[in-house]
Amino acid sequence: MYRWTRVTAALLLSFAASVHAQTANAPYAQQLVSATLAAHPELTVLAFHVTPPAGTQNVIIASNIGRIGKAADSDDLSVLTSGKERVENTKTGDLSVELPMHDATGKTIGVIGSTFHSTPETDRGSIVQQAEHVRDEIALRTPSLASLFEPAR
Repeated sequence: MYRWTRVTAALLLSFAASVHAQTANAPYAQQLVSATLAAHPELTVLAFHVTPPAGTQNVIIASNIGRIGKAADSDDLSVLTSGKERVENTKTGDLSVELPMHDATGKTIGVIGSTFHSTPETDRGSIVQQAEHVRDEIALRTPSLASLFEPAR
């Protein structure tokens, strides 16, 4: 009985992980991350935090640092609920900016986390403007939340 219970638990966990990964599968979103990073060498990290259309939890659906399917933390969710940016220095001295993510119609669909190379002399305001510019470029290429989960184009 004990082994059957452990096997059942392992199978259930495996199934849950599989279902969770499927809800975070966003090929077009990942293509947007890759294209945006290629166009903006000043970016070191780019991640999209979104609640998938069939999901109930806000998760990372695309990034250049992995963590796909990782649940959004309270800081990410505060950007989503407040609509205000969050800016902080990273451990490496770069500057991280989180902004509400929009689709092409201007609807808020999640949070974009971006990290930029910076030095102590870097103007935080100019980094926030760069992050807003990147966010707006992505919005122009995002017809809707659902489009992020479509095949890459």
